[in-house]
Amino acid sequence: MFRSLTMKSMPDATDKLIESFASKLKALGVPIRREDNEARLKMFESKLPNRLPRSFASFLSRHSFPAFDLGGISLFGWDSASNTYTDEASAVKGSLSELLLPAGYVQIGRPDTGDFDAVCFDMNEQGQNREYRIIQVDHEDILCNWRVRVSGELWPSFIKLVDSVLTGALPNVYCEDPNV
Repeated sequence: MFRSLTMKSMPDATDKLIESFASKLKALGVPIRREDNEARLKMFESKLPNRLPRSFASFLSRHSFPAFDLGGISLFGWDSASNTYTDEASAVKGSLSELLLPAGYVQIGRPDTGDFDAVCFDMNEQGQNREYRIIQVDHEDILCNWRVRVSGELWPSFIKLVDSVLTGALPNVYCEDPNV
């Protein structure tokens, strides 16, 4: 029992990477806060066809933040019990997620261009640590033809996006001030 408690309390490499990522986002102006979101994360994941990627779950479980743009994606905010992630996971009739979720896609945002396409985890093909590729789905095909069509891959995984932020030149990050 002592060993399992010790192992659980020690952050693994993914958790350390996510902490560095959160620190970098904060330094770049994203008002990210450290918060225990385990219960909210479990509720969110219970509505999904599969668990979230290990890296993204680590991010959501310990941080709250408003919507922000990064790496070509406008990520949804994760700020309260009622947020876009849980709303999308509910697959409300007439929403994009009504078709996306059964097809194995979990929407996490939109393109940072203002386009209404869905940016999703493709949960149909799993990599190591439940890392899924991040893809863009054509919203017009869903709305007009009731069909899911992947228009492209944006990132091979969330962990690759995080790595690029931490190892590359300063990324373009945009976050509106939530207090305005």
